[in-house]
Order: sequence, then structure tokens, then C-alpha cells
Amino acid sequence: MSLRVSKNVVVIGGGLAGLSAALYLARAGRMVTLFERRSTLGGRAATHRRSGFRFNLGPHAWFRGGAGSRVLRELGVPVSGGVPKRSGRAIYRGAQHALPTTVAGLLTTSLLSLRAKREAAALMIRLRFLDARRLAGLSLQEWIDGQTTDEALRQVIAAIIRLTTYTHAPRQQSATAAIAQLQMAARRGVLFVHDGWQRIVDALHSAAVGAGVNFVTSARVVRVVHNGAVEGIEIGGLEEDATTDTYSMTLEEALRAYRGARLNADTVVMAVDPATATSLLDPEDQLPDWWPAITPVQIACLDVAVESMPQPRATFALGIDRPLYYAAHSAYAQLAPKGGALIHVARYLPPVGTGTHSERDSGEQELEMMLDGLQPGWRERLVHSRFLPRMTVSNILLRPGDDGGGRAATRVNGIRNLYVAGDWVGDEGMMSDAALSSAMAAARAVIADNP
Repeated sequence: MSLRVSKNVVVIGGGLAGLSAALYLARAGRMVTLFERRSTLGGRAATHRRSGFRFNLGPHAWFRGGAGSRVLRELGVPVSGGVPKRSGRAIYRGAQHALPTTVAGLLTTSLLSLRAKREAAALMIRLRFLDARRLAGLSLQEWIDGQTTDEALRQVIAAIIRLTTYTHAPRQQSATAAIAQLQMAARRGVLFVHDGWQRIVDALHSAAVGAGVNFVTSARVVRVVHNGAVEGIEIGGLEEDATTDTYSMTLEEALRAYRGARLNADTVVMAVDPATATSLLDPEDQLPDWWPAITPVQIACLDVAVESMPQPRATFALGIDRPLYYAAHSAYAQLAPKGGALIHVARYLPPVGTGTHSERDSGEQELEMMLDGLQPGWRERLVHSRFLPRMTVSNILLRPGDDGGGRAATRVNGIRNLYVAGDWVGDEGMMSDAALSSAMAAARAVIADNP
């Protein structure tokens, strides 16, 4: 069965990139249909409610100075939240110290020697004026080794960059991309979003519906049909709980009735991960050799809701000699009922194929032990917890030589009117910033190629 919608743009994927691309295109006058294989929208930006607590998928932070903020401002989608303090605790060899990320922390910390403190202060000043592009070809570890010979300071620098990039791979990570991200975070800081990232998802969805975007959820697209140019998509069928917003009943009923139905379309935007994008194309399609083999960035995280915090002042801690993270996001954002607290504990994982077995398979017990040290007695106040042993933060690790680029191009080579968007596409930002900036780029490419 083949169905046709004139001048139709199909967007595959209902995460931040897909929602944003769909909204841009609908406002430009295109007829847009978005297909999402899950029953809900948002992807990794989804938020789940448990006993009045709002659980993001791990410790999400919104970078106020990033490309994502610019994109959402352009789309008229507000982001509100609380700005966390930059002070906290550094955990080094099992002991707690003041985290040297502020002037006060640097002066008072027992972690660094006086000489190392002077080097750190000088480095803070240099970073404000450093052009990260001059580090092209260097790994992050090579850059850190060139800044100091003090081992504790080198580990502090690596820990702070882990925090801003969510990446534990100093020998594989691009210094240019990592330092640019650090500088951006230092200038404007981050937000912990009120009500969770679902609030951003819902705002994009509402705006897209208002612009005329049609949504079909629980719908699995299995193939992009093309003959050198996009001709349509094949649908794997809708599940029992499939929903639509403004989709025509005739098309909805047809898609429900026919698995393997083909929807003719002039343009397709694949706002999905690299493996899914590859699976939607034919094996003989000429993709870049590195496309299916992109290395993801992952963390293990323990998300914990408690009735109250035994130590309310302990809101942030960073592992220095171990790649660990702890933060009570509800101390700054509206994520918990009155008196309650939502805490994230995480371990940054090395890329697949690197690191030891213990580093790759961080257990829940390790994260609970960190929480024991910072919030003793939390177990007696536990409301709900969730452990995610290997969660993807970003679909791509930017390596030396990539230097902020090295990602997929917006247009798929050799297939006219096929585009991709996501955190592994384009040349701007990381994580959600890259996803949103690539969505804007994909929409603009569609409009430019099909005026």
C-alpha cells in the first residue's frame, strides 16, 4: 500500500532534535509528520514522575551559553531553572576537600599545595583568553600535561573537564572541543531545569502542534525509500497505544491497518542515533566509513529520591582521582515535593574498548557508597531509586583531529532530500547543544534545497 501527502516532510525521531527540526519546518510552511517509535516523546530528555519527584534520565544540565539556548530562544521556547553554586567538595583518595573551582575554594582547599594553587590561578586567567582552535590535533591529556607537573592539579583539571563534557577519555578526547566546552560553561554556567527536561519537550511539542505538525507515536519507521532521491518511508506498524495529534484519520487508519505500509514523502529528516540511521538505509548506500562506528559517551548513574537530606548543605561533590559525580539537583530546581530531595550520583565511563573491566562496569554499590559518605542515613529516608548502569550521554566522542567537527554532515551524501540531525551531526556544541543546532541546520538545509 502506498500513501501520498503532497509536499510532505517526514521527521523520524521525537527527541529534542526531531521536535525542533519539525517546528522549524512547519513554521516555514511545510507539511510535517513526525514519527516516534516510543509511546512518548523526548528521548533522553524525558522526565518520569515517581511519588511527586521528577526524575530526569541522570544528571542533566542546561548550558546557558550554549547553542541550544540560542535555538530555543529563536523558537520562542523558554527554559527556566536554578543556577547551582560552583562551590562544593572534592573527593581525593577517600578524603573530602574544598573544590577549587572558585577563588574561595582555591584559597581554602587542602587538596593542592601552595605552588599548585598559584599554577591553578594562572591557568584560570589564561583560559579566559585561550583560543581553543590553537589546540587542534592535541588530546586533552596532552594539553593537561603541558600545563603543570603537579599530579593533584592535573587530576583536578581533568575532573572539571569531565564535569563540563560528561566525558572520561582524556587520551582520546579532542582538546579543542573539551576546552571550548569548558570556556562556554565557565562564562555562563548551567541551569537545573524546573520540573525536569520534560518541560522543554512539552513546550516544543505544544509549539509544534500549534504550527501544524502531525505526530504519530509508537510507530516504527523501518526504511527510507529512495532512488538517488527520497521517495518515502516504510512503516513497521503502529503499536496498540499509538497516538496521533492532528494526523488525518484516513492516514491514521491506514497505517494502523497495514504493517509495511509505504508513505510517499518528498523529504526525510532522520533525527535518530547513528545505528538507527544506518538501519534505515540500504546496505549498498555509500555512508562514511566511520558513521556506524561512532563511539558514544556513557555514564552509570544512580538517581535517588529521599524524604529529606541528612546533610542539606552537601549539594555537590566531584571525584578527583575517581571519575565520580554527586549533586542534589532539587536544591536548585523544582524537582521534588516540599522537604524532599532528588539526588544524582554518577560515574563517567571510559569509551567502549578502553579502560579496565571495573571502570566499564561500575556497579550500583560504588555509587551508594559515595552517597553514604555525603549523606549518611539516606537509606532510612529513601522514597525511590533507579540505577542506570550504562546510559548514553552523547552519541559521539570528539577525538583529536575532529576538533569540534568530525561529525556527520547534515545532508546525506548521494541521496537527495535526506538529512540527519542529532548530537552526532554538524560542527557546533556537544550533547543537547549539538542536537538542537543540528536540527536548526537540517531545517535550513531543507528550506534552501527546496524553496
